[in-house]
Amino acid sequence: MRFEERNDLLKPGYLPFESGVVRYDDGHVTIAALTRMPGCTAAMVHWWFGWLGGTEQYKLWHPIDHFFSDWEDRGPDGNYYGAKHLVHESMGGKGPVHKLRIHFRDPHEVFDPAGYDAVDGIAVCARPGSLERPINLGHMCHFVRNTDFGCEMRTRFWLGDIHSQKEGETLPEEVRQAVRKEAVTEDFATSLHQHAQEEMGYLADILPMLHRQITMIPA
Repeated sequence: MRFEERNDLLKPGYLPFESGVVRYDDGHVTIAALTRMPGCTAAMVHWWFGWLGGTEQYKLWHPIDHFFSDWEDRGPDGNYYGAKHLVHESMGGKGPVHKLRIHFRDPHEVFDPAGYDAVDGIAVCARPGSLERPINLGHMCHFVRNTDFGCEMRTRFWLGDIHSQKEGETLPEEVRQAVRKEAVTEDFATSLHQHAQEEMGYLADILPMLHRQITMIPA
């Protein structure tokens, strides 16, 4: 499933590819993870990204892999659309520390707006990139839909669409190819798949009680 096929997530049921790593001949990679979240709702997940703040809160999400968290351009009301989440994290409990700038987007800019509004759920969409270089590595989405048991999250990372974080700047194709080869490796993709499964598992465990404690709203 490529980024161009993202609107398939709006369809009911499941797709043939819901968890794992697929690498394409052009160097692009799709990473998928499926997390079932009993007792949670899509609205709680949306609240989480608006409430999530500094490092102490970020470590709740993954006590082993998460090291640092800060934000740029987030509104005082917690609206994360358009904000950049600045994080330091490892993946799979090993390897280097990745310093990332994750630029969140309004899901209506990513999906067919009418189709998205018809879904009983929410999508958390972003462009993941480097905190040390003004380069994005592609696109990502946590697509959350409500279920009889709570909700489920269908995560997608579409990596390989290398582009500048500077508005209006176009990177030369040779630069895009070099970054793609350097950054989107097999080990990185496999570790990211493991990390996504783990951190969303942690979130599923803590979210119902945390949401109730902070908001005083019953689940």
